[in-house]
Amino acid sequence: MTTTEAAASSPSRPAAAPGPGPNLHRRAVLGFSALGAGAAVALGAVAFMAWLFIRLSWPHVEPEGAPLFGVSFSCNQMEYLELEDPTLGREAVPDDRPGRADWCAARFSALLEATGAPTARLSAEWSEIEPEPGRYDFTLLDALLGAAERNGTKVLLTVGMKAQRHPEFYIPGWMLERTGGLEGGQVISDVPELRAGALAMAAAVVRHAGTSPAVDAWGADNEPFVVSSRGEHWEDWRLGRDYIDALVATIRANDPRGRPVSVNHGQHFVMDRRWRWALDAGDALAASIYPFRNDSILGRPVVLPILEIGPLAPNYAHQARTARAQGKEFWITELQAEPWTDFDVHLVTPANPSRNLDHRKLERNFEYARRSGAARVYLWGGEWWLYQRDRHGDSSWMEQARGVMRD
Repeated sequence: MTTTEAAASSPSRPAAAPGPGPNLHRRAVLGFSALGAGAAVALGAVAFMAWLFIRLSWPHVEPEGAPLFGVSFSCNQMEYLELEDPTLGREAVPDDRPGRADWCAARFSALLEATGAPTARLSAEWSEIEPEPGRYDFTLLDALLGAAERNGTKVLLTVGMKAQRHPEFYIPGWMLERTGGLEGGQVISDVPELRAGALAMAAAVVRHAGTSPAVDAWGADNEPFVVSSRGEHWEDWRLGRDYIDALVATIRANDPRGRPVSVNHGQHFVMDRRWRWALDAGDALAASIYPFRNDSILGRPVVLPILEIGPLAPNYAHQARTARAQGKEFWITELQAEPWTDFDVHLVTPANPSRNLDHRKLERNFEYARRSGAARVYLWGGEWWLYQRDRHGDSSWMEQARGVMRD
């Protein structure tokens, strides 16, 4: 067979399919562009809705009120800052040291004089008040109330198992021994002897401190519906609603002047409805508000503005309106006015400021308080302002607090 014949007898190859032309490429580009534009529009809409939710939330639309600003004070915290600085190797000082009550009262008085605070929040710590079964010692409490009286400052006095500052549960050691040990997660107010002892102590405090002209309101425990930890293994202890009802009744029964009893709650997100328990229990609903919290995103530390998360943030203005509708007031018993740190607060200095709180953020906290509908606001951090002024020569925090109390 000749070459020509072989070529003629071989089956012919099919023609190659035509490649994608310019029109197909153009359509693909247009399609991807449309998808990208659609995604951008969708993201923009989501961002706009988030912005709108925030701008229409209560911190931005509620009118500013004129609450009475005051300060909280804890002798234990003052001692920790000025006498027990672990960054300098200073160990804990004993509670029974000579002159402790006078020292604490002097520091409290210095705070009141520097700020002109018209009202202050104090706590009667059970372990301080009843060092031995049935023996009540009001030395420190009397010294603090005396300082308030001399400065013309009214006092909200908290009484119960829990008090301000770490470790919150101030149950005497002798009572813990009597209970035989408390378990983690336990509703400790259900322990009969512990419950009876706390109510008896509260009655004694109200009868005694109620004679002071400085006391104009009571607090039934500190954040009683928030789980707190104390002990070697940091057990989570709880208080029951029935115990708080009994505590409020005990305070009222032992106060012939009928001063209001507040119950406070620390709420992180709007889903927490336990603030209604506090509202039901007392004459005034109170809140602990810390607008700036430390967190991390993708391993990087950030400071989150908790009240700027729109509908997820606690709606304190709604809580205030709900309280007023029942003939009650809304108070803020803790408003963040010191840094929330993940390390020892002694390390926060003018040369090493905290990202968590600066003067601009503190002014925002004041504005949040004004827009919340609160009648009273107790700033949290007075001990730290004193420490910053006297240890580091920075009086700016004290002056800022003084300014809002004088407005």
